[in-house]
Amino acid sequence: MPITLQSLTSKIPDDRTAFIFSSGIQIKHGFLRSQVDLYRAIINETKGKKVVIYGRSRQEFALLLYFLDGTASEILFLPTDINKKLYQEYIDQVQVDYAAEYSDEDGIKLIAVNTNMTVANNEVAEVAEVAEVASTDWIIPTSGTTNVPKLVAHKLDGLTRTIKSNSDLGKKFTWGLVYDIYRFAGIQVYLQALLGGSALIIPSSDMNISVMLSFFYESECNTISATPSFWRKALMSPSANELKLTNITLGGEIADTQILKSLRYQFPLAKIRHIYASTEAGVGFSVNDGKAGFPVSYLNSDESGVGLKTDDSGQLCIKPNKISQHYMSGDSMHNQDGYINTGDLVEVKDNRVIFLGRDSGAINVGGNKVQPEEVERCILETGLVNQVVVYAKNSSMLGSLVCANVVLNSLDKDKKTAKQEILSQCKRGLEAYKVPAIIKFVDDIETTQSGKIKRG
Repeated sequence: MPITLQSLTSKIPDDRTAFIFSSGIQIKHGFLRSQVDLYRAIINETKGKKVVIYGRSRQEFALLLYFLDGTASEILFLPTDINKKLYQEYIDQVQVDYAAEYSDEDGIKLIAVNTNMTVANNEVAEVAEVAEVASTDWIIPTSGTTNVPKLVAHKLDGLTRTIKSNSDLGKKFTWGLVYDIYRFAGIQVYLQALLGGSALIIPSSDMNISVMLSFFYESECNTISATPSFWRKALMSPSANELKLTNITLGGEIADTQILKSLRYQFPLAKIRHIYASTEAGVGFSVNDGKAGFPVSYLNSDESGVGLKTDDSGQLCIKPNKISQHYMSGDSMHNQDGYINTGDLVEVKDNRVIFLGRDSGAINVGGNKVQPEEVERCILETGLVNQVVVYAKNSSMLGSLVCANVVLNSLDKDKKTAKQEILSQCKRGLEAYKVPAIIKFVDDIETTQSGKIKRG
């Protein structure tokens, strides 16, 4: 029988909190089950059908996913930050039947997207049989940081491959959701909390970091997974001083030595690890030794739990134990050996595999490739900088110039002196063509809803 969210959480006590919303409402597991029973007739309408959830709040999405998994054949996730011009393209590609909504007043509501479909039971039925359990495909867009997002279909058993589901242990953890719940990283946090019997705090998407961290503190949050960019911003907020974290995870971007050290200093009692995962490759591996990159011993061995190697271009390739995900476009995701090319460039240095950045995001300077992340890491190592983004500016002579927007970690620092120190550090640590031609000091670096640096 296919596994579903409802079957995987069936033994968690009714009075255990599943979700804590920014409205102050706490959702118990018993409530989730009662809603499934109440709206069974409506849920049954999705049997074998394709459903899209888009434009809904994170709280609403969390509930709908629980209600519809195991009945709908496919659920398409469309984050609010995707270009709305792509919405219809993705809906047509998946051949969606219904859009799903949920509210306290109206409960679950289905809206026909396919003109050939009708909704017969958008109401509560007194008696409704349970529809045959199905294996639902979760269709998740890639991040699209450097290109147009692709749709990747995942099975629940693949998404939960590394999930720990000990509810006795899980009750000790209260997770704070920072990633966008519509994205792969957010789904991983959602699944770990829900299936592990832990409470998940879900802030509204419009909360700024200081308000969010205060909300986490008030809700007794002790576990957060977020990008390095989010953590850099968080550590600048006085609200971070209130948090009592026991578990910290970094993912979604390169975890550099500077941010790992800063987190260790701020939260000396917390377990800190950084993880590698992606929408295409799925769950990868984790590192908890406090160092950037990962041990070279992970390559060409099973030490990390998955197959890892580099190709001739220096890109990391990963081979999960079981590949159940696939592109909806029909494009091949892996090569003949079963490895998936991640698109991340790496280099081996001092028995350590160091991430350089996305191959597709390279800046062309006079025919030489420059990885923005490598330059950013060098600038961060000055200890003067809290945030930095490196980008290209068109040049008639060289094709592109390397530019950097920088947020200093102290308002008292003289910018002229800081610029000289940054340039000196870059000249010592980088080839000449990688040194920024332009350095601009700014108050903030824009990030996506999932906390990644917004590039391009």
